[in-house]
Amino acid sequence: MNILLLGGGGFGFSHAKSYMKQGYEFSVFSRNEAVLRKYEEEFGVKKTFSDIHQALESSCEMVDMALPHTLHRELAVKAMKEGRHVLLEKPISTTLADADEMINVSEETGTKFMVAEQFFFDSSLRSATKLVKEGKIGKVNTIIVRNQRFFNEPGWRNNEKLMGGGALIDGGIHFIEALLDLGGEYKQIHSSVYKGSASIEGEDNTAALFSFNSGATGLFFYSWSYKDPPHVPSYEIVGMKGSIVESTEKRYPSEGKELPTVCFGKPVLNGVIQEIEEKDVIDMEISGFIGAIEKNEKVPYPPELARRNLEAVLEIYSKT
Repeated sequence: MNILLLGGGGFGFSHAKSYMKQGYEFSVFSRNEAVLRKYEEEFGVKKTFSDIHQALESSCEMVDMALPHTLHRELAVKAMKEGRHVLLEKPISTTLADADEMINVSEETGTKFMVAEQFFFDSSLRSATKLVKEGKIGKVNTIIVRNQRFFNEPGWRNNEKLMGGGALIDGGIHFIEALLDLGGEYKQIHSSVYKGSASIEGEDNTAALFSFNSGATGLFFYSWSYKDPPHVPSYEIVGMKGSIVESTEKRYPSEGKELPTVCFGKPVLNGVIQEIEEKDVIDMEISGFIGAIEKNEKVPYPPELARRNLEAVLEIYSKT
């Protein structure tokens, strides 16, 4: 598989490490010459590009995009129309029209298209969702999903135009994935989106109340302006017969082994930690996408789910 990684900095490094771990060769585009040198010297990457047009003109079967959100549609559509498969970091795009165009072009060209939504692959979230569906806590009445941190870093995320919004459409959309995986379809959202003390131009706080079709209520809070946040569960599901919450216990690697990258701690069912096989979410999304290409199967994370997440984000934004 001839892979081109567009955007070598930031989260591109995580993808690159997974490619190396799994034995896939790849080329890299970055405007930052220091980043390219790192790939050449430390990762042993043979082909690097500082010009994105030259990178896209190179021979590659698959494009992995870790670029500003507003570039997703243009570059993904171009790549798919040239017969290349596209994996791109969330969000799928900044508008539903752009999302629909990418999905349609993928279907028309027969190319594979997937958003790299690692939360979907998280073993803890999948286990919690399964426990809910099995009725382990009875009828669910409340789902709480939250994450809080402080953001004060340089880079393109400080530009509201490149982001297509603020913290919610970037990191927050991951937690929307978690909330909707647990709660299912919703009929109404009440929300408040506001600006705090993060360095970004866009909003950095979202508080939302979801009314799910099941009758459950979802409480959502996401913040990039929360200094010294407490260590609290990122998800809690309360039912008529019990609860499931994320464990906040510190994880320790097995002797001689690194911890896999995960999004959540283990699920705790009615006070008892559930033993699950923790799988690396980056490895799973990348190997799953490449496997879909090689076997000509459906991608493991349907782009329609990424569109669903964006639709919820945009509805929250529209209420401000």
